[in-house]
Amino acid sequence: MPIARGIFDERGDSAAGAVVIADHQTAGRGRLDRGWEDASGRGLLGSYILCGELLPEHPSLAVMLAGLALLRAIGESCPDLEDRVRLKWPNDVIAVEAEGPVKLAGILVESIFQEQKLSGVIVGIGVNVNQRQEELPSVRGGGLPPSSLMLLRHGVDPPNGDSSPFEREHLLVALCRALDDLCAPGSRPAASAVHADWQGALFGMGAVVTAHTADGPIRGRAVGTSSQGALRIGTGGGKTLEIHSGVVDFDWATVGGER
Repeated sequence: MPIARGIFDERGDSAAGAVVIADHQTAGRGRLDRGWEDASGRGLLGSYILCGELLPEHPSLAVMLAGLALLRAIGESCPDLEDRVRLKWPNDVIAVEAEGPVKLAGILVESIFQEQKLSGVIVGIGVNVNQRQEELPSVRGGGLPPSSLMLLRHGVDPPNGDSSPFEREHLLVALCRALDDLCAPGSRPAASAVHADWQGALFGMGAVVTAHTADGPIRGRAVGTSSQGALRIGTGGGKTLEIHSGVVDFDWATVGGER
């Protein structure tokens, strides 16, 4: 993301739609300043510059657009996995397995303000594509176990010793095309439609959740999201709390009616 930010600082609105791709990164950063680990040549790591005519109305809309674009790209590149892939609040892409969800990708957004006005958004995306089980990071406290598109398809390491069954370039092209389609003025959906589609793709609505706040943990049930992407938690007695960021633990066993 620092390279993409440098391109924006140098080129301004003419950097709209520029993409920075890394084959491997040594200082990857995830949400809440957590690290993002990857095996060289196995994942898809990219930063996308949204500014000028591609600039979303607000930063949280960029997270929604990126999540929907990534779902579309995975569905196009891996149609056999499309029905298993969902979003998890606030910025993860997961696969829903019989034993519980696993994490496939993460999205990180950096907002750029000039004179208190949003002027650009850098969208960082990391996707586990061809990682073997031993190449995936360990599970961090409260986090989901990681997986990769390759492992989802084959269950174990791929047959015949083929270590790269997915063409990362195909996924990259599909992702760029989806982002362009969702962000370009001529084809961009209304913000309300983007929010509705994004919320509909979230796995875990209806689940019992625990939000870890500065005032202590708050337990309730995920009942939806705001137009700005905040998680709405029903805490009983008709009260609803909005969580904009931070750590929220989902009790996946309580997800009612989800596949």
